[in-house]
Amino acid sequence: MDERKHNGHHEQASFFRDPQKLTFALGLTSGLAIMAIVGFVIVSVKSAGSISTASTKGDSGAIADTSGTVAQPPTQEQFDPLAVAKSIGLNESKFQSCLDSKKYTARVDQDLSEGNTAGVNGTPTSFINGTPISGALPYSEIKKAIDAALAGTKGSANVPAVSKDDHVRGAKNPKVYLIEYSDFQCPFCRAYHPTIKQALQEYKDQVALVYRHFPLESIHPQARALAEGSECANELGGDDKFWEYHDQVFEG
Repeated sequence: MDERKHNGHHEQASFFRDPQKLTFALGLTSGLAIMAIVGFVIVSVKSAGSISTASTKGDSGAIADTSGTVAQPPTQEQFDPLAVAKSIGLNESKFQSCLDSKKYTARVDQDLSEGNTAGVNGTPTSFINGTPISGALPYSEIKKAIDAALAGTKGSANVPAVSKDDHVRGAKNPKVYLIEYSDFQCPFCRAYHPTIKQALQEYKDQVALVYRHFPLESIHPQARALAEGSECANELGGDDKFWEYHDQVFEG
């Protein structure tokens, strides 16, 4: 028994005096540690990617994109109001004059103010008969909310009623209003656009979309100009040109 104990200690001591064995052991330990760290980082990134599907304002008032989904970047021309206006056939000189006048700054500010009062803190934010929907949710979730509204569910959000000054498309006498606070430069609003189109197609006699401005200027420097440009498009060509401008920005 004593000899076995003695041999055991002897083998352990000789192991640490053997440079080849010690080098092998240290290399193996280091490799396992690196693999563990890499695995932790991958899991952390995946977890962070599932946080949100919206552009949001943080507690500090700064605005940041918080989504793991990477949208394909639009071309620079899609962020140029004049290029958008030209692409839909508007008079460039008149459009630029309207944009330079800043006559629609107050209109955009009003939408922003009312959106803040209603609890909007990121884009896209929708209200389906007063029920808030935050982020670019999949169509299945929007459909559930519309069906609930059609069944009589009403939300209590403090959203201004639809007026003659709003931009509305869809059903002429809708049972459901989907009021969307959106940003023309927001990648999640862009991703949400096909979902809204699908809802209008499926519920064409029951649902209407109301578009309101909520430009997140801290992270989207062209959002304000694009919003005011859409109002100039409306001035020069009516509501049809507003929606052409809207679709051109989101679809390219």
